[in-house]
Amino acid sequence: MIMSEDKTLKILVSDGISKRGGEILRAEGWTVDIWPKPQPQEELIKAIPPYDALIVRSASKVSAGVLEAAENLKVVGRAGVGVDNVDLTAATRRGVIVMNSPQGNMVATAELTMALMLALARNVPQAHASMKGGKWDKKTFAGVELMGKRVGVVGLGRIGREVALRCRSFGMEIVAFDPFIAPGVAEPMNVSLVSLDELLQTSDYITLHTTLTDETRHLLRKETLVKVKPGVRIVNAARGGLIDDEALIAALEEGRVAGAALDVYASEPPKDWRIIEHPRVIATPHLGASTAEAQQKVGNDIATQIRDYLKGGAIRQAVNFFSISGELYDQVRPAMDLAQRLGSILGQLSAEAPRGVDLCLYGELNEIEGTPIAAAATAGLLQPFLHESVTAVNALAIAKEMNIGVSHSTSTTPITFSNMMELRIATKAGDLSVAGTIFGGNHMRVIEFDGVDVEAVPQGRILFVRNDDTPGVVGNIGTILGRCTVNIARMTVGRQAGGDALMFIEVDQDLAESVLGEIVKIPGVRQARAVSLPE
Repeated sequence: MIMSEDKTLKILVSDGISKRGGEILRAEGWTVDIWPKPQPQEELIKAIPPYDALIVRSASKVSAGVLEAAENLKVVGRAGVGVDNVDLTAATRRGVIVMNSPQGNMVATAELTMALMLALARNVPQAHASMKGGKWDKKTFAGVELMGKRVGVVGLGRIGREVALRCRSFGMEIVAFDPFIAPGVAEPMNVSLVSLDELLQTSDYITLHTTLTDETRHLLRKETLVKVKPGVRIVNAARGGLIDDEALIAALEEGRVAGAALDVYASEPPKDWRIIEHPRVIATPHLGASTAEAQQKVGNDIATQIRDYLKGGAIRQAVNFFSISGELYDQVRPAMDLAQRLGSILGQLSAEAPRGVDLCLYGELNEIEGTPIAAAATAGLLQPFLHESVTAVNALAIAKEMNIGVSHSTSTTPITFSNMMELRIATKAGDLSVAGTIFGGNHMRVIEFDGVDVEAVPQGRILFVRNDDTPGVVGNIGTILGRCTVNIARMTVGRQAGGDALMFIEVDQDLAESVLGEIVKIPGVRQARAVSLPE
């Protein structure tokens, strides 16, 4: 993916960040503005236009309005797990990567979950309050044990697994519901995957560790809470919207739910305090990630992720695009960069927007995931036709809106090079294609254009010429460029049996329309276009 080489990038941190996180970003020579506290939405909208990156925690709301005002924004980093304060649809539409940093607060959230579960089982807060009131009341606050009880973990992601590990040490039987986890992942942890109904009907404790989506909103509601095992205890340190408060209050009043421990709420701070004030509810003010260690970790992690993305295109923990890092990043990143450049070449040379796009990967490239490569190619292809920003994040969605079919495939056909990609577009005027290869890690070449073999470097300012293979054309072009004081940096000529020839001429400056006009008048020249690619 083509990234900016601008060293004067601007980063806004609206919710605060660790000291080390700020140092990581400033070490690149970038401007890092850190607000001492979150500002109202209208202030964020006013401030955001010049910034390339935005780092938030949970207080700042990255709404569609913020994203619309963000003229230069490339990435939003969430220091923590949940991204429900970020409008992912709007971010994707604007071509903005959204990343979170889920690993830094895993232990903190898992430990708080266990603290809440233990407090719920042993009535710790109520007994503490009674003692503070000068009472000695052992009988009222008698509790139950965790040992031998079944705990149902809803969501067996990173935090859910950390909780399961700790529950195992308490001698609990663990079942989990997670439709996205394979049995092979759960079995080594001695966790049984079950349906949601079975989890609800058989668990003594239920702990929630799933994201908030349209499908999971009010996962525990009237219809599901009537299925729970009588006397169940519920812990929620994930997202408040997972539970319907009205239904939980009713289940508590009926005695079906023995107690609940909540760290998260549908709105924060809560607008309705009835659930919090219920005598069998333990409530904490969203402390899941609130440890000194977790705050340091998530701040450092997101700063590193933002730096690596802006500096080199590494995508880690993306929630609206492929996460690409490590060994896979070393393979995919150069391929995405080449694909975007090939797409840009076709986009700038095609007279009209494409009706269809096809990418075929050969050799070593057919062993890696092709979707992000196809997305990068589509981004380069569509940008010349649109006023809005097109990136690999939003390219496929924009193509769909434009009724442009995008496909990618692999081929085992033997090739001369160790790897190759061919990008072909269909237009009303006919097909147009370009092929390229990568060697030496990140060196790129265009090796074929519309059936003509070439060897051109896809970078900088390029004069593209399609002509008849006749004497004098090259010399006449050189004469015109010399007279117009245009210096030639590199020149590639290719031709095909039958008289079709073309040139990729890299020049040191932008080409005026008058220069192109002179070149196209040369006998035998059929097309002369300026193509601009990143250096």
